[in-house]
Amino acid sequence: MEPEIIQLIIQRVGMEKNCLRAELTAGPSDDCRLVIAWPVGSEERHFDAPDYYECLRAFRRLIEPDGFRVLCQGARPNVHPSGMTRQMGGALKSYVHTLGQPGSMKDLVGTFDPVEDIASVGTVQEQDEFMRRHWEEFKKRSRSRFHPDW
Repeated sequence: MEPEIIQLIIQRVGMEKNCLRAELTAGPSDDCRLVIAWPVGSEERHFDAPDYYECLRAFRRLIEPDGFRVLCQGARPNVHPSGMTRQMGGALKSYVHTLGQPGSMKDLVGTFDPVEDIASVGTVQEQDEFMRRHWEEFKKRSRSRFHPDW
C-alpha cells in the first residue's frame, strides 16, 4: 500500500482542538500501520495491527488516560468495522451501529472521517461496552424473531 497522509483531530474536553498529521501505511508482515508524532512535536510512533481500526484503537489507548480524544468516526462508541471491511479494506470503512440492529450499506462511514464534537466520541472501553450490549441485544432480537416462543 502506498502511504496515505491523513489529518487526525485530537482534543481534551474544554480545550482547543489539535490537528495532527498521520500516515496510514503497511507495517511488517503485511500488518497495517498508523504513524503519528505523539506527543505533538516528538518523534514518530508506529501503531501496528491487523487493520487500521485496531491501529487507531492502539493510539487511542495511549492518549485516553491523559483525557485526549480523537475526533473521528472510528472513535464513536457505536462505530465498528465488520469482518468483511476488515479483510477487504483494512477497516478503512466501519459501520455506525444502532443497538441490536443489523448494519446496512447506508451505515458505512470512513473510519478516519472527522466528527465535529468531542461529545460524539468515547473511549475504547466505552466502545467495547457498546458493542457488547449491541451483540447481546442483536442475539435476543434474532432469537425472538425466529423462535417467538423463547
